Amino acid sequence: MKYLFATVLCAAAAAAVLTVPAQAQSQRQNNNGMQTGTRFQRSAETADPDQGRRMQKQVANCVFSRNREDVRTLLANSNFYNVDFAAAGMDSETLFEDLEVNYCIGRLMRGADNQTYHTYMQIQFATLRNLLAEEAYLQDFDGPPTIDSASVQDVAGRFGPGRVHSQVTTMAALADCMTYNAMDAAHEMLDSRPGSNDEAEAVAVLGPVLATCANTDEASLSIGTSLIRQIAADGLWSRSHYGSGSAS
Repeated sequence: MKYLFATVLCAAAAAAVLTVPAQAQSQRQNNNGMQTGTRFQRSAETADPDQGRRMQKQVANCVFSRNREDVRTLLANSNFYNVDFAAAGMDSETLFEDLEVNYCIGRLMRGADNQTYHTYMQIQFATLRNLLAEEAYLQDFDGPPTIDSASVQDVAGRFGPGRVHSQVTTMAALADCMTYNAMDAAHEMLDSRPGSNDEAEAVAVLGPVLATCANTDEASLSIGTSLIRQIAADGLWSRSHYGSGSAS
């Protein structure tokens, strides 16, 4: 299982968020090699993890709010790692433009906390997909889904008859296991603000459950809060979309 999680952590890396002081950037653009003004330039700074995740969520919420039907189509033709662009009728080259991701990043930049900074975000397709799964799920559910007594742990409707990569099915099983056995905590995590005490409390509950689902002990499980949140989003959205879960 250690190899699995090494692969997962690499493939599901969170978006990188850089904030560059506007004045420093302006100097680089305008000096043209001439040593006018200050000779020292402030380098880009990576946002702290919690701040970065809050910024990601703001962008994802904006994207979903402006393109709900397109986002739902994207989700219905994707999994934790991959997007089937052909089935979704979308173009990978223009996806960010079509979903107005750049507009939403720009709106974030104009926020009160970023008036003096230029913000850059690098978001993988898979990361964006999982961020959007969280927003779509929260739009439909005010509380954890209610499942009937006949419901099983694995959401069979996730995959069609075609061949699916083992890494995809392994992650799906992990997400289904965690959310099935800790539905309330998974919902509370998505409903919480990134970096908040509520999120930390949810992680404390989900950690041991996730370790059990992965057939490992919690002490040897190294997985970030961002990835746990993405697993919860994938599990809850998939159960609500493909499974028998209904709004509570």
